[in-house]
Amino acid sequence: MGMTEAERFHFDLAGFLVRPGILTEDEVVEIREQIYKIKHEPESLPPEHREAPGGPSSLLIDHPKVIEVLHEIIGPEIRVENVASVWRTKGEAHGDLHGGGPRQIDPIFGYRVQDGKIHAGMVRVIFEFTDIRMEDASTHFIAGSHKASFPMHPDHMSLEEGKRSPFLKTYECPAGSAVFFTENVCHAGPVWERDEPRVTILHAYAHLATHWHRLKIARAVLEGLPREKLAYFREPWIADFRTKPATHNTFDRFVDNEEPPVRTDHAP
Repeated sequence: MGMTEAERFHFDLAGFLVRPGILTEDEVVEIREQIYKIKHEPESLPPEHREAPGGPSSLLIDHPKVIEVLHEIIGPEIRVENVASVWRTKGEAHGDLHGGGPRQIDPIFGYRVQDGKIHAGMVRVIFEFTDIRMEDASTHFIAGSHKASFPMHPDHMSLEEGKRSPFLKTYECPAGSAVFFTENVCHAGPVWERDEPRVTILHAYAHLATHWHRLKIARAVLEGLPREKLAYFREPWIADFRTKPATHNTFDRFVDNEEPPVRTDHAP
C-alpha cells in the first residue's frame, strides 16, 4: 500500500518517520531474546543465529511494512548494506550529532524530491525492542537538516542540556516499531539514561546500484537465510553486458538461480 500522505509529508519535512507496532508481541519477545543471547550468551545459539539478521531477526529483512516504505523512497531495487544489533545499557551512547547539510547531490547519501517523488539515498531503519518515551535518550534528529543548503551550524550541534537546538526532535513508540530516517539527516544516539537497556536492530538499505559498507556478516549467518531473504544482500550491480542478452541483477533472477551466496571473502 505504500506510505500515507501524512507519512510522506512527515518524512520529507523532518527526515525521519515512525511506524509504530509493526511487530507482534511474540515477535518482539523472540527477537529481543535473540539479541540478549548474541550480546551475552552467543555460544547458546547455533552459528547461523549468532548475528542479526540470522535466526528470528531475519523476518525484519523483508517485513512488508518496511519494504513498502523503502520501495517508495529508494525504489524497487534495494539491498541491505549493513545490519547491527544493539544492547545499550545505562550510561552508554551511540554517537554525537553527525550528517546533515548540503549533500543532496551525493549519490549514496543524497536526498531530493522531484515530480512528486522522493529520492533518498541510504535509509536507516531502527527496529525498537524497548518501549521508547519522548523523554528518553533514544535517537535524535535535527529536523529538516537532510535538505539544508548550508553546513550544520555549531549552535545546533550540541546534545548538552540548555544548549540543544530548537530543531532537535525525537519520538516515542512501543517496542516492535520501525523508525526510518535518511542518512542525510543530522542524527545522534545520546547517552541512554534508563535502567532498562535500549534494545534495537539497525538496518541500512540502499539502491542496488550503490555500495558503501563492506559486508561483515558471518558466512554461516548468510548461508542460513532462505534465498528470498539472501537476495537483499546480493552484490551491487544492475546489468552485466558481458552476456548476450545482458543479464540483469533482479530479485527473481537471484532467487531462481543456484549461484553462490553474496561474496563474504573477508568474513569469518
